[in-house]
Amino acid sequence: MSTVVETKDLTLYGCPLHYIKAREALGNIELEQMLLFIVNNGKAVEEILASLRQDGHSCDVEEQETLTTTIRVTKKL
Repeated sequence: MSTVVETKDLTLYGCPLHYIKAREALGNIELEQMLLFIVNNGKAVEEILASLRQDGHSCDVEEQETLTTTIRVTKKL
């Protein structure tokens, strides 16, 4: 199992900027490495999960809190 390389807080960014920032971060790591992204609850979670999965990455919700959700993403491409 891969280890987490970094945690990125994307709560300051709206759509589509949170996805662009996530994609940039994934471009800076090796295949099979893992990043954690913190996003605002609600539509942002659905959007970023769908977009990164469509790009071919493995994504799952790691932790959900009152205002934010942490998403675990393993780079696949």
